[in-house]
Formats: sequence, structure tokens, C-alpha cells
Amino acid sequence: MPRRAPSGISKQMRLRRRAEFLSVQSEGNKLHGRHVLAIARRRSDVDVPAGPRGRLGLTVTKKVGNAVVRNRIKRLLREWMRRNNWVPAGWDVVLVAKDSAARQLHPDDFATDLTRILRQLS
Repeated sequence: MPRRAPSGISKQMRLRRRAEFLSVQSEGNKLHGRHVLAIARRRSDVDVPAGPRGRLGLTVTKKVGNAVVRNRIKRLLREWMRRNNWVPAGWDVVLVAKDSAARQLHPDDFATDLTRILRQLS
């Protein structure tokens, strides 16, 4: 049986450590959307372990909803980003879900926010 190419988010494509999230949040530019706040920072050459790809971090706080709701929001955001080529190369982006994100039921419900945010980064 032939293997499918992995379409998920690899370790190199994620922000994984608290220090990485904090550096993006302290040094990055904020881009507001209706359902998502994006904080983006251009990576310097010192941060090369990620290679040429952009990296993504997702934050959904408890005030947005319970664990089921928070995980659904993260799944929807990851799915939209997967379908639309992730993050532009050379950028670290943290997406912070707003309260209104809890009422979104499909990845395309985030399309207007995320399309505008990614266009501003490119």
C-alpha cells in the first residue's frame, strides 16, 4: 500500500517552547482580525533551526471555552493553515483565538481574518 505524503504540521513548522512564544509576543507586530489576533515576527538568521519555512504557534485561552471548544478551534485553524500554505517563509506567527472563535464551525469561517493576515506578511 503506497504511503501518503504527510500533510500535518511538522516540528520544524511549529513554535514549541515557551521562550519562542514569548519572544514573538514581545517583539512581534499585532494584526487584529475578527476572530483571531496574530502576532508576527520576522525571524533573524540566528533562529535558523526551523529552516526556510515559517513557524506557527496557536494559543486558545480558557476564557474562550472548555477543552473541547479550545481543541476544536485549534484543529480548525491548523486545517485552514494547512490548506493555504502555512506561514510565509522567514516568519514566526502566534495566532491567539478571540472569544468569537468559539462560535465558528468550519475552517473557512476564519478565512477572511487569516487571508488578510497572511497577505500583510507576504
